[in-house]
Amino acid sequence: MLPSIPRITFSGLFCLLLNLLSLLSYADEAWHIEKDEEGIRISSREMVNSDFREFKAEMTLQTSIDAILAVFQDPDSFTRWVHQCSSAEIIQQDSFLDVYVYQISDMPLLVSDRDVVIHDIYSYSDDYKHWSIDVQAVEGMVPETDMVRVTKSKGTYNLYDTGNGSINIVWFQHADPGGALPSWLVNSLIVDLPFNTLDNLRELVQEEQYATSKIGYDENGVPTHWAVKNF
Repeated sequence: MLPSIPRITFSGLFCLLLNLLSLLSYADEAWHIEKDEEGIRISSREMVNSDFREFKAEMTLQTSIDAILAVFQDPDSFTRWVHQCSSAEIIQQDSFLDVYVYQISDMPLLVSDRDVVIHDIYSYSDDYKHWSIDVQAVEGMVPETDMVRVTKSKGTYNLYDTGNGSINIVWFQHADPGGALPSWLVNSLIVDLPFNTLDNLRELVQEEQYATSKIGYDENGVPTHWAVKNF
């Protein structure tokens, strides 16, 4: 009898390719742990052809992937969990898995505020135990103002369901904030954004409106909508 061949779907293959590309791009430089407190670990490393460091943020949550994605897809929540975010809105949604978000960030005194259009692309494994959300800044779509438009920002949120209601989050991000900010200043603040963001997310996913929301799937098992949307 011939051995059975595991079924590989397009979405599963897509997730695998994304992870392989991530491993290749993240293999060049060693990570340096910047902070490891309160269940959140922040690491950073130098990037080739960039003066700005990349960070990796890791945390384990007692929640569900559905709850985390509910927060991600509720722009009204962004001011409550994304560090320094003062405003956010979905400006285009091509599908449940393809979203454009316009976001404004308040900066410290004497530093111009930043705005950015972020393209979110969701992918998932066959068993839905691993989701990846690729986030990348894009140009256009929203007229520019007197704020500094961020056009170089790229990252990935990896969500791993390890069972027993436990979700591991591994978040990679590299950005050029634009404007005249010196790289040494930006790099010195690289811990605050991911640490505060994940710390806030940890609290938010426990709220009933997110904890009780459930993703809906079509007849082929593709996520297409919120079967239960309480946010």
